[in-house]
Amino acid sequence: MVTSTFPPPGPYGQSLHHLTQADCRTLSTAATNTTHTRSSGRKFISAVDCPNNTCRADEYACLGGFPCIRRDWLCDGDADCREGDDEGQEMCLTHCPEGMFMCGDQSCINEHLKCNGYPECSDGLDEQNCSPSCNETDEFDCGGHCIPMQLVCNGNDDCGNSKDEPTDGTCGRNECENYNGGCSQVCVDTPAGHYCKCNKGFMLINSTQCDDIDECLEPGICSQVCRNFKGGHKCECVRGYARDRHNHSRCKAMEGHASLLFAHFTDIRKISLDHQEITAIVNETKGATALDFVFKTGMIFWTDAKDKRIYKAPIDEGSKKVVVISNDVTTVDGLAVDWLYNHIYWTNTDTDTIEVADFNGDMRKTLIRSVLEEPRAIAVYPSEGWMFWTDWGQQAKIERAGMDGKLREAIVTRGIRWPNALTLDLVLRKVYWCDSKFHSIYSANFDGSNRRTVLHSSEYLPHPFSITLFEDTMYWTDWRKEAIFRANKFTGKDIDTIAPSHATPMTVHVYHSYRQPNGTNHCTPLNGLCTHLCLPAPQTNESTCKVTCACPDGLVLMSDGLTCESEGDSQPDSQPDSHPYPVSHLETTASTDSQPDSQLNTVNHPATTTLTNSQPSTVNHPETTASADSQPDSQPSTVSQPDMPAPTDSELTSEPTPLSHPATPAPTATLPYSPTVVEENYYVVAEWGILCV
Repeated sequence: MVTSTFPPPGPYGQSLHHLTQADCRTLSTAATNTTHTRSSGRKFISAVDCPNNTCRADEYACLGGFPCIRRDWLCDGDADCREGDDEGQEMCLTHCPEGMFMCGDQSCINEHLKCNGYPECSDGLDEQNCSPSCNETDEFDCGGHCIPMQLVCNGNDDCGNSKDEPTDGTCGRNECENYNGGCSQVCVDTPAGHYCKCNKGFMLINSTQCDDIDECLEPGICSQVCRNFKGGHKCECVRGYARDRHNHSRCKAMEGHASLLFAHFTDIRKISLDHQEITAIVNETKGATALDFVFKTGMIFWTDAKDKRIYKAPIDEGSKKVVVISNDVTTVDGLAVDWLYNHIYWTNTDTDTIEVADFNGDMRKTLIRSVLEEPRAIAVYPSEGWMFWTDWGQQAKIERAGMDGKLREAIVTRGIRWPNALTLDLVLRKVYWCDSKFHSIYSANFDGSNRRTVLHSSEYLPHPFSITLFEDTMYWTDWRKEAIFRANKFTGKDIDTIAPSHATPMTVHVYHSYRQPNGTNHCTPLNGLCTHLCLPAPQTNESTCKVTCACPDGLVLMSDGLTCESEGDSQPDSQPDSHPYPVSHLETTASTDSQPDSQLNTVNHPATTTLTNSQPSTVNHPETTASADSQPDSQPSTVSQPDMPAPTDSELTSEPTPLSHPATPAPTATLPYSPTVVEENYYVVAEWGILCV
């Protein structure tokens, strides 16, 4: 078996003689995607290591009978079999997959890259047989090729079809003298005719008419905000950024110095982007893979593929690491930190799940457990309650869901194979991802629309693993190149190597405060009245509930939508645990700065009037201290009661959900005041807002 100097995430470096046929096939397929060697970028499992194997109908057996690879990987330009027989001449006398163009060496590129003016094929076949585009000022279009303009109307048939020597009297005639040649703006006379042009900021329509160009439709015309007006446009920047003095279309951060954090498997390093100084911030890790941080507290979190744990440590004291999660952490390739609500989210490739826990690992919940094959990268946007993740399984895709696990949907399902890396552009509301099978970086809107290819390069993207971005630049790690690269996030140009010769570069993040913008933590104070987890809910409109109460694994949510109980202790809510009732809070809730990592312990709140008619009881809530601007409990502030939204038709016709607790005695969430009933489906809570039930 071929071995790797630096084993990748997962159990691919272990002995395989004891594995079953199914297990060996699983490891083989995974190793093809995720593992690497210094020479070829991959490690394969040979037939000697595995039992006799019969591939599935949708798989191809490489020479020697192993490994099995997906049939849609055949003849795609990548040698996935150890002997390269999946890209052999006998095999590849067919065609590329749908939407792909085959180069002369039988490699495949995206169809839209053909005739774009840049040769992506090594033999330049993608730029051959393209329709010519003549320069109207200096060249004449003969209808298939161009000739210099000075050869027109010279008495010689230079085009070969006499098109340059018309006999209708146009030679020597100035058509622009008669009604401006029919042009709405500029008419240009030529030896054998004329053509129309438009002023700057306008484009030609129907050969004669000019219309305003919406420059803002061009990606990257402005860094952030583009204002179009007739005949031009103006670039602006969002708060915290200022226009570059040397290029007013570019926006620069007004404060702080950005750096890169990246997991190096054996340690975690920091690279200053100002002078590219590299320092190790966490030493002697066994298999650091996924990584994220909380900028406001200077805390970093990472997963270790060898220890099978999730750790945290101060960024300036990496030796003081603390175990956050230690049980059932197998292959965790993706990790994301919710810097507003103080939670971590991670993907587990072995259990095919997405989980969440608080910063101490005390409350842990499986959010997504179905229809997942190989989840990998994950990113969150807590201000709007969304999380995004990639899945490189048989049906590769990019999905999103609320950070409470609700409203799950696939946003990218076509033209995707190995979506290893993913990051979010929170300013432009874009998702970026790398596909190591297509050697490309793509971007799309948060809902998957307006997808475009940012960069396609077999040279710089042979096997990307992680991606991040800041301002106008994207950064990515590549296993085969063993380096970190950067390029323009709009055009893919200006590629530069900023950290060469780093074996096994894993997850990379830009470390800057603007990557984690401030927002409102709608769970503070009192943890949103939830007894356990208070999670941000996906925001689809202004009236959407802000947060959701949820229960750790092993507990179920009661009908009050707030309280968690052990399974079997009392009657749970009729909805499944993965879909708890959300709680909506007003904008009077405290800022995110009011809930630091150190304040996640639980405290006892005094028993007062409860939400139900039952006797009040005391319940343990996670401590969520209000911000400094809020008043102490002894002097509660008075706020006006908001107008209640009218119930929808479905709410009027459906049976209201009772807000009483079950008969079985159980801890109940307590309120420091009595709720006011407005409608049968709504309850006003004077300072906290609306309980959505």
